[in-house]
Amino acid sequence: MSIAKKSELFSRLVVRYRRFLTAVVLVLLVLGWAAFFRLHLTTDVAALLPDRGSAAISDFRLLAKAPLARRIVLRLRAEESIGTTELLATVDKLAVRLQPPFFSQVIAGPGSGSAENLFGFALSEWPNLMNPADYSEIKKLLLPDQIEVALRQNYTKLLQPLGFLQKKMILADPFEFRNLILPRLISLNPVGKARVVNGHFMSADGRETMLLLATPIAITDFNGAKSLLDKLNQVLAEVVPAGIEPIIISGHLYTVANAAAIQRDMKVVISASLLALLLIFLIFMRRRQALSVFLIPVIILGPALALTGLVDGSVSAITIGFGAVLLGVTIDYGLHIYFSLTGRQRPPGEIVTSLVPPLLGAGLTTAGAFSVQLLSALPGQRQLALFAIFGVLLALGLSLLLLPQFLRRENDSPDFNPLPTPCKSVLLKKGLGGRSRRIDRLLVSVWLISLLLLFGASFKVDCVGDLRQINLVPESLRQAEKSLKSVWGEVRGRALVFATGPTLEEALQVNEKLYIHLRQEFSPAEIVSLAPVLPSSLIQARNRRNWRMFWTSERLDELRQSLISTGRKIGFSATAFTPFMEALTASSPGLSESYWRRTGFSPLLDALIEKSPQEVTIITLIPDRTANLPFFAEAQIMPGVRLVSPQSFSREVSGAVSSDLKRFIVLALIVVSLILLILLRNFYQALLALLPVLSGLLSMFGIMGALGISFNLFNLVAAILIIGVGVDYGIFMVYRLFRGRDAATEKAVLVSGLTTLAGFGVLVLARHPALNSIGLTVLLGVGGALPTVLWVLPALAAMQSRGE
Repeated sequence: MSIAKKSELFSRLVVRYRRFLTAVVLVLLVLGWAAFFRLHLTTDVAALLPDRGSAAISDFRLLAKAPLARRIVLRLRAEESIGTTELLATVDKLAVRLQPPFFSQVIAGPGSGSAENLFGFALSEWPNLMNPADYSEIKKLLLPDQIEVALRQNYTKLLQPLGFLQKKMILADPFEFRNLILPRLISLNPVGKARVVNGHFMSADGRETMLLLATPIAITDFNGAKSLLDKLNQVLAEVVPAGIEPIIISGHLYTVANAAAIQRDMKVVISASLLALLLIFLIFMRRRQALSVFLIPVIILGPALALTGLVDGSVSAITIGFGAVLLGVTIDYGLHIYFSLTGRQRPPGEIVTSLVPPLLGAGLTTAGAFSVQLLSALPGQRQLALFAIFGVLLALGLSLLLLPQFLRRENDSPDFNPLPTPCKSVLLKKGLGGRSRRIDRLLVSVWLISLLLLFGASFKVDCVGDLRQINLVPESLRQAEKSLKSVWGEVRGRALVFATGPTLEEALQVNEKLYIHLRQEFSPAEIVSLAPVLPSSLIQARNRRNWRMFWTSERLDELRQSLISTGRKIGFSATAFTPFMEALTASSPGLSESYWRRTGFSPLLDALIEKSPQEVTIITLIPDRTANLPFFAEAQIMPGVRLVSPQSFSREVSGAVSSDLKRFIVLALIVVSLILLILLRNFYQALLALLPVLSGLLSMFGIMGALGISFNLFNLVAAILIIGVGVDYGIFMVYRLFRGRDAATEKAVLVSGLTTLAGFGVLVLARHPALNSIGLTVLLGVGGALPTVLWVLPALAAMQSRGE
């Protein structure tokens, strides 16, 4: 049976059982909306990250464990008239005021007792921390001439006005063994250029201090983030005096800034879209029943989401937000039925019958174009494709089954008079044979030259996967991030290395091996690690054995006699350095995690040690530099080690987007071409139907490449949309040119393109990068496809009919 016969049979069945079909469809729609309200919604941004053949999602979750990633950085910058005492007093007042429920922890520095604790650490932990390289330095310090030099320097210090304050330290450590230990504490400093003043972080220039604020408010919680920042700004206004500038850096600021920008953009975009749709309505439609066409996307939204949730288990808010706009293109099917029925050029039944093949072809090609995204590495895109397919099929069903029933009622009345419209078909009114040969050739020539130029420029488009680049970053926040790095060093952009073991002891052993490996590439100041100050019990036991072996009774006796004889000449008593000699032979219980917590480093340990019933993970921070990528690859193969680099993560997502782009464009074109060949059964006509797609894609890629605009995952979805709507336009125009469709086709195609631009293209007015990129993609794509379908296809068809 031919397609025409099948279409006629379909139309007869719809007319015969229209009441029953209407009731069934309405019941199914009600059930779909009921299921929609029971959907489980998710807001996880991981939907935008690849999960097939990629570690991007796990890397993203690991990056969120960076010590400062989850904290608000509050900087206080003082003018020259403000002293350090007043600045630190302001910090202490803020720490008292920043309390739950908004703030769970305030860290202003290691703590006020840290200096005394660290002095005790430097004098008591020599046996646990001295490594073989340190002993060569000790031997140099114990040479006879060096002993005398050291004692004379110490004696001079004691004679100074404040010498009594140093007496205890000098007598306990006359050779400054502490200087072999204290430099290792730099590994506990997550803020690169910070120094500690009275237990507070202080910048190198002494003008700025910092607080790290922990909060239970999730970064993605817009309302919570807004309330949090309002509370913080309120406290700052009440506590911080004039002359001190507070600077806030937080992921919550990005959330609020982006949400506010989107809300502001939506007011502009919706207003512009409604105005554009109103103009389209007044110019081309101007009938009350036309509103039923615009209701189709709204009616199918709930059921389409319900079906998506039924298949996928849950629905992402990203799918709802973007997919709801995406379904706006489903109005096209209703527009073709509306213009054909209201044109009243043939009986309604005959009109609907003639519309069935192109409508089915358009729906199937659009669904086929989106179906290739089911192969995407990004779960969000797979779900969006599923939603789009369900939406297209539901819209197609409603347009064919219900819309003709509503439009026929008024059209069939004896006094029905279709309103004239100012846009009559002029492209084909003389027929293909009556067209100007010169104009047709000129149109095709200009079109081909334009495509060649766009093709060359399209190779300049690059793909970006960094989610930050499609977020709005206020200039004030950009400058704050820049000055943070300048004043405090690399604080927020470092790579993370995870050393894992079943127990803390085994994790520490892995961490030690990792630290040795990292020291081949980085200086101690560039590595934030527990390894230099908290070795494993195994290493500490080895160090203590080496300590005892070094300090033999002969060496101890020799040193004791040298201290007595040399010290007596300088002015020290014979027992002056007894504390030092006792420390050399004192037993040490060994360093532990609890020791460092008592010393004031609990917040840092909480950030660097993660415990679960199954394993313990220790985090190390290192610079994230492109030049270190080969070294990072070597670190990854170490047992128990996992490295996560922000730069590598961004490249991985960019690679997934780029790979999806190339695959999807090719696969979508293959799927669409096969459907066209099956539908049209004519290679030349199928090729003509694809030309609007080709023009749309080359316009989009070519202009983006020429302007240096990068391609992101939002552009990718819009590109598939261009393929879908472009081939729809092509199918209807081919039916118009070769299969006897009426002149309403051109008007329907034009209005379809205009409504797509009204719904999507106006997003180009948005300031938010993600929304703007969608609008730009659709504007360029549809802007390239419409002229091709309205002008170039008729010209090519006319040239073919003339045998050119």
